Amino acid sequence: MFQDGNPTMAEWARRLGAPTLQGSSLQGTALNLKLSDHPLPRDERSDQPLKASGEAPAVLLVDDNAANLVSLEAILEPLGVRMDKASSGEQALRFLLREEYAVILLDVRMAGLSGFETAALIKQRERTRNVPIIFLTAYGRDDAELLTGYSTGAVDFLQKPFPPEVLRSKVSVFVELFRAQRQVRAQSELLRQKEAEARDVALRAAGYIDRLRDFAARLSEATTVAQVCRALFEQGLAAAGAKAAAVNLLDATGEALEVVDSIGYPEAVLAPWRRIPLSAPIPLNEAVRELRPVWVGSREEWEQRYPDVDAGGMHEAAVSLPLLVKGRALGAIGLSFTRAREFTETDRAYFTALAHACAQALDRVRLTAEERRAHEQARAAAARLRVLAEASDAFSGANRDLGLLLDTVTRQVARHMADVCSIHLLSEDGERLEMAACHPGEAELRGDVVQALRTPVRPGEGFNGRVVQSGQPWLVPVLTEEMKASILRPEHRSLVEGLGLYSVVVVPLRIRGRVAGTLWVGRGGRPGPGFTAEDQGLLEELAAKASLSIENARLFAEQQRSQEELRRRAEFEQQLVGIVSHDLRNPLAAISMSAGLLEKKGELSDSQKRTVLRIGQATERAARMIRDLLDFTKARLGGGIALHRQPTDLRDVVHQVADEVLVAHPGRHVDLDVPDEVKGEWDPDRIAQVLTNLLGNALTYSPAEAPVKVSARVDGEAAFLSIYNGGAPIPQELLPRLFEPMTRGALKEGQSSRSIGLGLYIVRDIVRGHGGSVDVVSSAQHGTTFTVRLPRHVG
Repeated sequence: MFQDGNPTMAEWARRLGAPTLQGSSLQGTALNLKLSDHPLPRDERSDQPLKASGEAPAVLLVDDNAANLVSLEAILEPLGVRMDKASSGEQALRFLLREEYAVILLDVRMAGLSGFETAALIKQRERTRNVPIIFLTAYGRDDAELLTGYSTGAVDFLQKPFPPEVLRSKVSVFVELFRAQRQVRAQSELLRQKEAEARDVALRAAGYIDRLRDFAARLSEATTVAQVCRALFEQGLAAAGAKAAAVNLLDATGEALEVVDSIGYPEAVLAPWRRIPLSAPIPLNEAVRELRPVWVGSREEWEQRYPDVDAGGMHEAAVSLPLLVKGRALGAIGLSFTRAREFTETDRAYFTALAHACAQALDRVRLTAEERRAHEQARAAAARLRVLAEASDAFSGANRDLGLLLDTVTRQVARHMADVCSIHLLSEDGERLEMAACHPGEAELRGDVVQALRTPVRPGEGFNGRVVQSGQPWLVPVLTEEMKASILRPEHRSLVEGLGLYSVVVVPLRIRGRVAGTLWVGRGGRPGPGFTAEDQGLLEELAAKASLSIENARLFAEQQRSQEELRRRAEFEQQLVGIVSHDLRNPLAAISMSAGLLEKKGELSDSQKRTVLRIGQATERAARMIRDLLDFTKARLGGGIALHRQPTDLRDVVHQVADEVLVAHPGRHVDLDVPDEVKGEWDPDRIAQVLTNLLGNALTYSPAEAPVKVSARVDGEAAFLSIYNGGAPIPQELLPRLFEPMTRGALKEGQSSRSIGLGLYIVRDIVRGHGGSVDVVSSAQHGTTFTVRLPRHVG
């Protein structure tokens, strides 16, 4: 029980009421000094918590002499420390169980536990081992006692009496050291707390990151708005702690938010918030307008910031997160929490990341939907163009036969978009609509259906009549019984029932801006999808093409009739001219022969000779006119003027024609400029006819004193013949049609008409027959020149 005259630790533990530890000694395991069963005053119980470290440092004074304790307290009072006074070693140990001390002033010799024994027990305990102990003694100290004191852990040894300043100085050193140690411990504890908080934040952030990764993976598979919202509710909000959430998107006008999906809100609570004008003062709108999240941590904060908006028991805390894409808001996410909460930076970053991922997914869904719609529209447009192209080709191939065209239209339209199609056209008087074509044909339809289709309709009656009267298309997606009864006549109701029609479209056929009929389509049999506005648009385009084709067919028929009439009339006129011209040659020949016989008699007087001469000249002119008419008739009838090519020298032709023409124009002179040889393969008689007409015109339409010149030349494989005359030019307005039939220039004063206007036309036809060309230039300064180009060889 005792060792070296001192009680062992086990004995002191027994005395203090602590459980006995076998084998304990001063060098043994630290003793648990909890005094759970030992009755103590409330302020001395060992189960009291340690005092807050923020209080002033404490000094433990231990002395069994109360006067000494009072003296020590007075000495240390200037230091501003707290002082606990223990009158025994046992009581000092109890103080040490509930308080930390900067230094212990321990009397060496006390009743019960001595100072050395008390110090030994203090040093055995882990928490008090490093508390500085200053021994105080009123007795003389020897080396053995000093050795014992320092061996038990003392830091100093003072012998009473001692100067108060010395004690205060020593104690103040340990007090300041304690303060420094406590500050270090406080900082260390704060650092530990910060590290713990940082670990918690890091763990929470890691959890958020994992959830965001899973959320992003699920969002990547979402193809609809509903799938994005479900992913948000089921995964994104799993770590958010929200009791309810709603996704709100801007409507088409951008003036209101509409709920597209929600979770956790009762319908009665959610109903007033399903569509909210953007001007309403609520967090969702504020988040959208200001493009930033709105955090409301408590009901009190809500009431303070939004006093006019009743939360209606929806939440204690709320978050509104804008859905932002490229700086613009698509809408906002609203979250509700059952308890007030403080949103940390990590929470805010997580919620913002959720909203950003949702916004990106929603925008991707929108773009995908728009792309899908664009592809569908492109496919529909391509199909529509194919239909229109096929219909156009079919209409064009049949637009010369009106009946065939109408059948083709109904067949093509029925093929592409309906079960039955018919065309009704207005009568000439505009009083009734009559069926012009139908597909399927009459052979494929029931008799009562055919009879109903053939029954004329007045404007304003039934579908077709109303469309004709209004001029507007009529779309009936679903043909109801009420509509049948109110619109259709009994015979037409039998038509609808016989075909089993459930959807109808009728569009007007417009020809030259006037409604001329209707194009009617219907779907029948087993009920299926009805006609749509797109179908109506396609039918209107088909009707426009059909109308144009019908108009073209009518015009073509009218043109054919007109052309046939003109052809018959022209043939009759030309045949008449040919017959008359041919029959006139015989009497003219008789007149010419009679004049010749009279001229040969020498018994005629001068006046009789002049009369016979005039008869001969008139007969020659008439014969020339008849030849021109015959040539003209041949040309116009398509046979052309016959040519008999042979080697010809233009020089001979020019001289011969000049001599003959001058006989008819006595007193005139013609200059000839023709080389010795201008040879080629031509019809000499027809070339002479060309030159005669051109030279005769030059002499006829020029003054007597005006020069007239004929020249010829060879240039490579062509020969050129030019006839020039001075005088007034050909009028400019006459030049473009100078070579047309029945065209004549202005005669000289006192000159009678000697031509029927076919000469230049025949000249052009003869020259073209030779493969050449004839041109004219005429001006007041340079006169008039006709130039004929003739290829010298055939081909």
